[in-house]
Amino acid sequence: MAKTTTRKSVTVRRQGRRVMPALRRTAQRARVAAEKAHLTVGEVIAAAFDTADGELGEALAVMTSPQMTRALGRRIVVVG
Repeated sequence: MAKTTTRKSVTVRRQGRRVMPALRRTAQRARVAAEKAHLTVGEVIAAAFDTADGELGEALAVMTSPQMTRALGRRIVVVG
């Protein structure tokens, strides 16, 4: 939010520093870690199926979960 201050009897608006939203902040950190790992989309899908015991619905839920978004630093959208 912009605050006002007076300078020689003139009101001047000044902009304070805004905090980055938590999701973008954690995604930025995760993106650096993910770049070191070099995961492919196929590996992520295979890991989701392994976690979900081969069930399609549960694998989709794992891939599109907020936890996966934070871990990868990217959002996965499944169109089908």
